[in-house]
Amino acid sequence: MNSLSEKDWMALLLLNRLGVEDRRRARNLFAEGHRPERVVELLDPRSVAAHITFDPQKELSLCWQKGVSLCSILEDSYPVSLREIADPPLVLYMKGRFELNDENALAVVGTRHPSFYGRTQAKRFAGELASKGVTIVSGLARGIDQAAHEAALDVPYGRTIAVLGCGIDIVYPKEHVKLFERISQKGVLISEYAIGTPPLAENFPRRNRIISGLGHGVLVVEAHSRSGSLITAHEALDQGREVFSIPGPVDQLTSRGTHQLIKEGAVLAESPEEVFEALSGKWKVFSTEMSAPVSNASAVCPFKEVVDEKKLPPKTQNPEGETPLLTAGENLNCVVEALNEEGSLMTDEILDITGLDPGELPGILLKLELDGKIRRRRDGKYETGSS
Repeated sequence: MNSLSEKDWMALLLLNRLGVEDRRRARNLFAEGHRPERVVELLDPRSVAAHITFDPQKELSLCWQKGVSLCSILEDSYPVSLREIADPPLVLYMKGRFELNDENALAVVGTRHPSFYGRTQAKRFAGELASKGVTIVSGLARGIDQAAHEAALDVPYGRTIAVLGCGIDIVYPKEHVKLFERISQKGVLISEYAIGTPPLAENFPRRNRIISGLGHGVLVVEAHSRSGSLITAHEALDQGREVFSIPGPVDQLTSRGTHQLIKEGAVLAESPEEVFEALSGKWKVFSTEMSAPVSNASAVCPFKEVVDEKKLPPKTQNPEGETPLLTAGENLNCVVEALNEEGSLMTDEILDITGLDPGELPGILLKLELDGKIRRRRDGKYETGSS
């Protein structure tokens, strides 16, 4: 396939919004040599019609106006490791640039409310691994994500990738404006979501497959027993990645998730050197001319092997399916307990701590508000007590 035309890019942006099965069919059609514009025509019209209000031409203009780069799965510059997962995004929105050495990556994830111990270990592991040339991948959230990103950036020539659960033009959480800018200059911010997409609760569990897919492994620092970080760890296992877990104090809630992973077979990580050595067979050596700027200038189709059905990884199963579902009463109680423990939380923080289904949480919060057990503050956070 020669360079992508503007019509191809508009088609890719539209295809990127479709469901998992439609995107899989699109990848197969790419492998057969069809251009993106033709693939749109070959898919079920009902799938495409569901996004009739989306204007891909306007989306392209917004990208240019906001200084956002695009990288499609049809380009050589698309991350090799991400291309290998079962459901890779067809298009990545980006600020910053990928470098070849970013293929030597490790995801570092954990709770948004770490202890001093957890934050210290996140900085220690991320910083030392970054100094060895490992790119640190995380999700720009508060807590462990923030500590990991900052530690990587503080190392000379350290690299980090932030995977967003919202549009690439939105800084979330808002207090990470400076960190957002640092990453765009010394690393790369990426999102699969269209410009202007708000940080909806359901976006964050979905983006976890990208966090795990970009690296050779996932390191979990601190996590509650139903933390979203465990979803990332299970995504990694489904993708054939290594999972590492740092043990913590046995009487600490944020140790329960990491200890659970160790019981399930995750590698107990006591030092950055252990993690680096465990992945020694995965690290790639590149020449000094490592920079591979991502642009939308030209594309090829190196995708035929990847979309071969026999070579695709097994379809990702819901990791929470292995955990007994909570009853309605238990769901209500675990939200109240989380608020009692933390004081006040945003909805994404409640999801991180409780591990509840994003689709169920709004109804749970509404019932608790109506019962007078919690209230929503003007800043959007929830706390216990009546309005």
